[in-house]
Amino acid sequence: MEAELSIGKSSADKECSPVGLIDELILLGFSRQALDALPLAVEATRLVAYSPGQTIFYEGKDVEVLYVIRDGRIKLLNYLENGRARIVRLHNRSSFLGLNGLMDEPHAHEAVAIDDVHIYQIPMQLIMGVKDNDPDTYSHLLEHLQAYLKMADTWITDFSTGAIRARVARLLGFLVDNDVETGPCEVTLLTVEEMADILGVTPESVSRIMADMKRKNILREVNSDSPDCFQCDIKRLRHEAEQ
Repeated sequence: MEAELSIGKSSADKECSPVGLIDELILLGFSRQALDALPLAVEATRLVAYSPGQTIFYEGKDVEVLYVIRDGRIKLLNYLENGRARIVRLHNRSSFLGLNGLMDEPHAHEAVAIDDVHIYQIPMQLIMGVKDNDPDTYSHLLEHLQAYLKMADTWITDFSTGAIRARVARLLGFLVDNDVETGPCEVTLLTVEEMADILGVTPESVSRIMADMKRKNILREVNSDSPDCFQCDIKRLRHEAEQ
């Protein structure tokens, strides 16, 4: 069950004012102009917590809210005819999900939390008005959608073609570049099952390659609170990705 929190409040935060919410939404990627044009939407925004493995929304369901990730990671899933899930996208802090609702389209994928995730939810019906009344704000939101479509092209070209070892290396490079929670050249790894679901290969294949990269110190465990946090030798990782 999802847990709704007071805006700006989690186990580690104190409650903040609407002004604080606006500032945070700007940091997450909204323009101030867009928020000024959506006062009712900002007022109705709620912060919701999800646990690892919890479904956030389902494929084919109507888009009722715009999701803006405050922290944590989520994966988008498609299900193949054999019932196997394929991860078709990863999102983390500052990602906007549900933008296809602006075009009256349902969710194209299922979204599942990878970590503990906090997401701002903004009622879509309070955003729809900008489509006709505020073209600048509408264009601003569509820019986010365009960026995600570009990411989909990367998913196809980098993770679905070539030798498995090179694809694993490309995925690790992608995770490093998009990990906002760790330091430079560091990454919080996915499980081998999740990596396999992205690459469309078996977990055993990924596990063997990851073990070899750790033995060769391409991946080195970082002394941190997370056992899944590793430092990457970027130069060697890029060489592997080009093979």
